[in-house]
Amino acid sequence: MFLLLFFITATIFIEPLISKGLTQKDPSETLNNPANSLLIISGDSVLAVNYISLEEHLKEAKISPKKVVKKIITAYTSSPEETDDTPFITAAGTYVRYGVAAANFLPLGTHIRLPKLFGNQIFIVEDRLHERYNNRVDIWMPAKEKAIDFGIQVGEIEIL
Repeated sequence: MFLLLFFITATIFIEPLISKGLTQKDPSETLNNPANSLLIISGDSVLAVNYISLEEHLKEAKISPKKVVKKIITAYTSSPEETDDTPFITAAGTYVRYGVAAANFLPLGTHIRLPKLFGNQIFIVEDRLHERYNNRVDIWMPAKEKAIDFGIQVGEIEIL
């Protein structure tokens, strides 16, 4: 009885407060575009919440780049052989997710775009590479197969 009352109360009063300010999207978009979902991981459970992220709002604002550089672009995953002692935590202390980039030549928190490879998708530099890779950007990917398929590319990086 108590649990039923709790869920009803949460649905009526708490849920609107939590979702206030977040624009809900079609749940099927989560599978098609991971940038539209926030994954909340608790124990063995994963909850995907759809929303319009800050990055999407920045994309819509048509921000002009401050600088454009040509660099090597690679991809990485959270597999232990590709990371240091904390595979799912970035150098900035955040969890890896779609939209995270690693670069040694840019400050943490820098927003970048790779227009020829990812269109208007904005990436945030939140991770670092091994010190021998000072002239490249590494994009986090959820699966090793995707990172291998991405390979090594040379492209323009727009620094926002």
